[in-house]
Amino acid sequence: MASFWQQAGRSGRRAKQSIAVYVAFEGALDQYFMRSPHKLFGKPIEHCQVDSHNHKVLEQHLACAASEHPLRLEHDESYFGSSMNSAVMTLKEKGCLMNNPSGGDSGVWKYIGPDKKPSHNESIRAIEHDKYKVIEENLADHLKNGGSWPDRASSQRSEKCSTRKSNRVLEEIEESKAFFQVYDGAIYMHQGVRYLVDKIDLSSRIAYCKVFDLNYYTKVQDYTEISIIGGDVDEHPASQCKPDIRRTTAQASACKVTTKWAGFDRILKSNNQIRDSVSIDHLPPYSFETQAVWVQIPQSVRATVKQRESQLLDGVHAASLALLSIVPLHMMCSCSDLGTQCAEPEEQSETHDRILLYDRHPGGIGLASQAKLLFGELLVASLELVSTCSCTNFDGCPSCIQSFACSEYNKNLDKEAAILILKCVIQYEKLYFEAKDGSHRS
Repeated sequence: MASFWQQAGRSGRRAKQSIAVYVAFEGALDQYFMRSPHKLFGKPIEHCQVDSHNHKVLEQHLACAASEHPLRLEHDESYFGSSMNSAVMTLKEKGCLMNNPSGGDSGVWKYIGPDKKPSHNESIRAIEHDKYKVIEENLADHLKNGGSWPDRASSQRSEKCSTRKSNRVLEEIEESKAFFQVYDGAIYMHQGVRYLVDKIDLSSRIAYCKVFDLNYYTKVQDYTEISIIGGDVDEHPASQCKPDIRRTTAQASACKVTTKWAGFDRILKSNNQIRDSVSIDHLPPYSFETQAVWVQIPQSVRATVKQRESQLLDGVHAASLALLSIVPLHMMCSCSDLGTQCAEPEEQSETHDRILLYDRHPGGIGLASQAKLLFGELLVASLELVSTCSCTNFDGCPSCIQSFACSEYNKNLDKEAAILILKCVIQYEKLYFEAKDGSHRS
């Protein structure tokens, strides 16, 4: 919402009349606004969340701050929060901070790290330090070093041969995102140019690629598992600001996210049909700790879904994707900041029991605690999104439950089951709090 109004406000800055035209795509949130324009024009700006307790973010801030002025725990903890002490100890172990280096006040911490200006090496767009470099390998050098052409039917050799300088760095990708884009045999897009990834060197974190115009693109086959670690996350201050917020049984906790890669599909550009599939066995699983928020699906709701002969897991999957699509309407984030579990039926039975979102940023940036407070609102908005969509497809459409963020590429979806689950969960939560209030009065 904030971005929408900021872009619309670019016109008419000279105090003259202006008009902004909103052309909607087929995505769920765009179509939600098309069906309910009053939600676009009458809704306040979404909440902004900053979590100063994220250890990775805090370490970077402290190193930059200490390089400009020595830190004092007794004074600066009020600015950096209660996690400052543990972050300082971590930076000490890394050789970035030293306590009392000149023999003065023992409460002073000074920067002694390898970078003269650590702020120059910190990204304002990403938390992670570990990144993979994508390097363009000159095709002539590739063939000289024993590389091979792709099959003749899918490439145009001489016309698309790269003549640019060897070892040109195209991009650096955060480790958590790297294997979704680069792996042996992947088609990698950069500034409208297609590259074939020839080799990924895990030890040096380098992906070598070369320009090829192929008649297919690739999609990785991945599976993400979310394991709840436990322990409540700190609540957002908004809990004191909105007493009328819809109550919810949602929980937020630390979790561990593990992604594994099984292979990739080669998909023809001409008709989007899978040409073939290739297995992957050289990529290690990637794990990180973050935060998740979820609402448990009661046994009574699961029984109701089964009585209607609906697919429970497919319905939970669809409801979770609808929730993911609607979050940016209520919180200052994008769908890519959060993820949901998209599991095959045989993989993990516990996904039947919950509608879950997790923070994709290592350590979490506070989205889970904010979503916990708004979960009741999110459930209602998700139900409206799905139930008002006019499509009659069993697996929905991009305007309701299908999402580009789905790691299973929108397989195993059931629109009617999603509507039933959302209705039942909302009703269950309403009755739960009515009964709870009644017991307190008695």
